[in-house]
Order: sequence, then structure tokens, then C-alpha cells
Amino acid sequence: MCGRFVNLTKTNTIKKKFDINNSIIKDLISYNISPSNNSFILYKNTEINLDIAKWGYSFIDKKTNQEKTIINSRLETINDKILFKESYFKRKCIIPLNGYYEWSLLDNEKIPYFIHMPPEEPMYLAGIWKYINFQKDNQKVFTIITKKANTSINKIHHRMPVVLSIEESNDYMDDDKSLFLNSNFLSSIEAELDFYAVSKFVNNPNNNSKECIESN
Repeated sequence: MCGRFVNLTKTNTIKKKFDINNSIIKDLISYNISPSNNSFILYKNTEINLDIAKWGYSFIDKKTNQEKTIINSRLETINDKILFKESYFKRKCIIPLNGYYEWSLLDNEKIPYFIHMPPEEPMYLAGIWKYINFQKDNQKVFTIITKKANTSINKIHHRMPVVLSIEESNDYMDDDKSLFLNSNFLSSIEAELDFYAVSKFVNNPNNNSKECIESN
């Protein structure tokens, strides 16, 4: 899965990599982006747009009548789930980042790891987005698509986000028939991913500094 991530890439860099010229957005640098936080997303209409969206789809659980938020959508079932299906066909996005955190369970203790492409190179996650309160403020929300972890990441967790290169990101945003991704999708950059244990300092979502990614 993916429960926290890092973005250290400045807006102008993202705009240059994807030839974006229609968006004036300030930098959104963070070492600890958490669910319900805002983050950059890129999506395509006639051209690629850079925007800000809140992480997580919220809905009312009919059994408990309580609001729940889902931050990840499973690649294997995204075509079938009512909450995700329309977005997957009509509103694909990518999420730029420089690494994400995952927790491994060892002797009943959760150990945080930082997973990235050294040295914190930009990479991109496949996602979907939608509007909430469409007529009120056009606010966007997104989820990150996850899949079965590869043999390397599986040492930490059995799930991982769908990571993409720039070329794969463009192909994904262009895929109006939802044929680009499949349950066996393997990105060309997955072999470059590396990871190391970090301090439990990152466990607190209010902690947002370089200490979050320092090796433990």
C-alpha cells in the first residue's frame, strides 16, 4: 500500500518535465504527506494540467453511517469497484513524488522504511481523481493505485503503489480505454527502487523535516 510520501520537487521542474504551461502553483514541498493532506496531481484533458488535490476518497458507510476515507485503490479490482470505476475510465492522474514510506512488521513492532530512487530522484505514481462538492468549490480528491509488491519490496510489505517513469506516466494519462495497466504491470523503473529503515520520527504526521528520511 502507500500511506505517506515525500515531495521535494519544485513546481517549475514538474512543469518542464511534462511541458505544462497553463498552471501557476506554488511549490508544495513536504517530507511527510499524509492522508487528507493536499498534494500535486497531473491529469490530461486536451493538455496536461498540474493541480492540487486532497488525498483520499470519502464516503458514508451504510452499515455504520459513519464517514470513511480510502487512500488506495487496488489495481486488481479497480474496474469493478463502484467507488473507483468511473474515475479509472475518465479521470486518471499521476502523483509526483520523491519516495514513499512503508511499515514492516517485525516481532510485533512496526518499522518504517523509506522507498525511493536514489538519490531521491523524482518518480510518479498512478492514481485516479474526482470532484467533491462539484458545484461549490470544484475541490479534487485522489487515491493512489496499488498492486502486489515485487520481490524486492515484498521484503517490507506485500503491496506497493504503481510507480511510473515519465514515459509511462504519459502513456497512462493517454489511456482512455484503461488498457495500459494490468494486474501484472511492471514498471521500467522498479528495479531502481531502493529502501532503508528510518526513525519512528516519521510516524507522527506533524513531523515534517529532513529527519523523516534520515537512515536509522
